[in-house]
Amino acid sequence: MNRSVRYFFSHASATLMIKMKEIRKMHFSIRYLGFLPSLVLLVAISLGLYTRWEATEEVFVLVVALGGLFVFAIAMALHYYFSMEYFSESLAHLWFGCLLGMMAFTENESFRYDEKEEVMNILLMTSVGLSLFWAMVERTCNYIKYTSNLLTNSELMETAGFATATILLGQKWADVCFLSVAFALGLIAMRKKALLAVPNFTVFLALSIAIFFPTLKKTINPYAASCFAGRLCIAPLLDIYFSNLTTVERWQWYIFQSKHVKRLVILVTVVVDITFMVFSGMIVRHFQELFFVIPGFVIFGILWICFHIVFIVTCWVFSRKLNECVLVYKAYGEDTKNMTRIMASKGVRHFSQISERLALCTIFSTWMLAAVSWQATNTMFFAFLFIVLPVEITIHGLLHDLGRSVGGTCIGYAMVAPSNSYSPEGDVLLLPTSALQDYMSQSTDILNSMQRFFTHHLVETFGCDYSTSGLTLESVESKLKALFERHTPDGPRFDSYVVYYSGHMHPGGDLALSGTASLKLDTLLDWWKETNSDAGSRLIIILDTDNGHHWVRQVRRLDGVYVAIQSYQQSMRPGGEVCHL
Repeated sequence: MNRSVRYFFSHASATLMIKMKEIRKMHFSIRYLGFLPSLVLLVAISLGLYTRWEATEEVFVLVVALGGLFVFAIAMALHYYFSMEYFSESLAHLWFGCLLGMMAFTENESFRYDEKEEVMNILLMTSVGLSLFWAMVERTCNYIKYTSNLLTNSELMETAGFATATILLGQKWADVCFLSVAFALGLIAMRKKALLAVPNFTVFLALSIAIFFPTLKKTINPYAASCFAGRLCIAPLLDIYFSNLTTVERWQWYIFQSKHVKRLVILVTVVVDITFMVFSGMIVRHFQELFFVIPGFVIFGILWICFHIVFIVTCWVFSRKLNECVLVYKAYGEDTKNMTRIMASKGVRHFSQISERLALCTIFSTWMLAAVSWQATNTMFFAFLFIVLPVEITIHGLLHDLGRSVGGTCIGYAMVAPSNSYSPEGDVLLLPTSALQDYMSQSTDILNSMQRFFTHHLVETFGCDYSTSGLTLESVESKLKALFERHTPDGPRFDSYVVYYSGHMHPGGDLALSGTASLKLDTLLDWWKETNSDAGSRLIIILDTDNGHHWVRQVRRLDGVYVAIQSYQQSMRPGGEVCHL
């Protein structure tokens, strides 16, 4: 018998190991597909360099080709012999971006319709298609690990390389360089799943094709430019659907930055806004009909300035609030769930919901200012417009996500009244000393548990009252009214008010207080309505006592107030066993 069992487990483990090796081999072979788009792109670039050298016989093209071979050889050596994968990939993608920019900006009519140039264009589009295929394989087979980075290594380095290649355009190099920055910011907005990122990116691409590049008056290879843009925008677009990161995980890179980095981001945003305003003001030089242009520019310019001043102040306050959350997070424990609770306790949800509307108005004011100061021939105005918009859209996306994923603020109050003088029949019930001590000890444990409950869920504690002689109606009234009148440190009311009661209740469902006093649900709700008539906060009542189910029935018939009750009811099973419902 033991032999059979040993044979079974050894055979099963051997089969499992064989299957795991097969899966590992298949995974390794599939990973090779990821190099295919880059390989096709390398062949296309090599063919393009040869075409340009054959047509122009410039030494510069030959130097670039030899330099490319040297760089790729160095990258391969670093990758396979020194295990410096990150550095080698950065070097390769930087050179890919630079060479793609060269293919795009060195287009010439002398070889535009050459067969080798057309083959290069076909290979460039093939590389985009293979990149799309590989991106789908990675996400459907879970070969990719999602992070909170703004840009991937390949996106950052290829964009930097493409921007470097703009020096081939002469005087217009800065315009295309800033357009590359706008493109990268559009990718960031899409990767962060900002609400308006995709419409903004679509408008950006459409206007770039229809207005920006024709205005340059430079011959641009559309296939090379499309290959650059297509390869980089595939992953952010697919991640809008496939990414499984939570809101805090997705924005983790920014949330956990130091306060100096956050302030630097805000200051850079201010500089970009001022620069955009300066280029918008150039409308006065380009149009002769100043009688129509100046009033519209002044009106919408003042509106734009007012919105952006408030927007910058809001971002500054928001960064301070995030810094407070990070400090508490580091002291509390490193867990994204804890960060969500901390944000809820700091009132991030309410702040985000209000600031989201302000950010939306700011985006609208930018579009209105761009409309009244539109300059089709000013490419710098166009580039800075689409630098400003993704920044504002990304901040709006952050506020939108936090306003819908972070919980609301909450304050709690617990009442524990283990009175030994109450009897439902009105008779005095003498308890043994040991039973009385156990009863008091149990009540003390309940009180400690509620304090831990409030602390764990970051519920602001209004108080935890413990009374062995019972609670008076006057003390309960003053305490609950004071609780219902409490506001958050920022000013608004709490989203939820929690009241916990552990003690005795009359058979009819009223709370049994000291003496002959009692508290009805209607009385409690009247106190609640006095302070919460229009605020929309929630009242959560937890009854850890018998006969609490009467209040549950009454709450079901309420209308116009947000009240939730948790209680229990004892019932007898057919076998005589007591169960709690």
